[in-house]
Amino acid sequence: NEFLEQKRSSFPRFYFIGDEDLLQILGQASKPTVIQTHLKKLFAGIHSVNFDEAGKNILTMNSIQGEVVPLKNPIQISSEVEGWLNELSKEMKNTLRQLLVECVNLGRKKDGSLDPLKYPSQILCLAECILFAEKCEAAIKGKSLEKLLKLLEGQLDTYTSVDFDDEKESKVLELKLKALILDTIHHREIVKKLIESKVWAVDHWLWQKQLRYYLERDQVNIRMVDAEFEYTYEYQGNAMKLVHTELTDKCYLTLTQGMKMGLGGNPYGPAGTGKTESVKALGGLFGRQVLVFNCDEGI
Repeated sequence: NEFLEQKRSSFPRFYFIGDEDLLQILGQASKPTVIQTHLKKLFAGIHSVNFDEAGKNILTMNSIQGEVVPLKNPIQISSEVEGWLNELSKEMKNTLRQLLVECVNLGRKKDGSLDPLKYPSQILCLAECILFAEKCEAAIKGKSLEKLLKLLEGQLDTYTSVDFDDEKESKVLELKLKALILDTIHHREIVKKLIESKVWAVDHWLWQKQLRYYLERDQVNIRMVDAEFEYTYEYQGNAMKLVHTELTDKCYLTLTQGMKMGLGGNPYGPAGTGKTESVKALGGLFGRQVLVFNCDEGI
């Protein structure tokens, strides 16, 4: 037990798995098949990885739906399992950070829809949110929100008129486009509300209460009213997105204000109303791995 505790404190994700699984990983750390079995328990979005021919280096991380993200630097597997798993965790974040900067810079140049084939779903949605915050603040200051609304509707047309050719690629592409379409619809609704309320100042409550993303050098900051958080670049895979509603916004606002004060949040209510999914979705928007434990009367 002391040995396992020592390993868990050197790589905290080991707390997510039981003693038997952990012993198996530690005992057969360099066997690709063992690695494939347990990785998905340690990383929320990584379902499997691709190795080089010798099986000594990890080259890509793959989601359960089949999205493949090549790592910027290959990770060498060694007998010291917590060492290379830590490296994999760092490289996952580093790869996503670099891809995001590329994607946002490309989006700024093109001033329109992003290329869904080139980037992972998570990066596309994040870049979309960053570019929307930039455009929206510029439109509020320049009193050109109607122009932004037309731009978003054009973007929506682009995303909804994509043809699918290749069978395998089209499944992942479809998931990416669905996520982008949901985000674009949500952004369009925000702009409509801002136009209705004649918002011409960036510090207006209607804009401040939105979940807003800003890219400052290579770090993404998330703001909601006066709460600010850093995005943590945990690979999310292609999880289905929640449809954004007024209630989702209220839930996010309450939880982020609670986090800002160093408190927790406790969504409470009848079963099946979306409490767990909302918490998971907020974790996904923050680029974090969230383990949700449901507490009923029996606990």
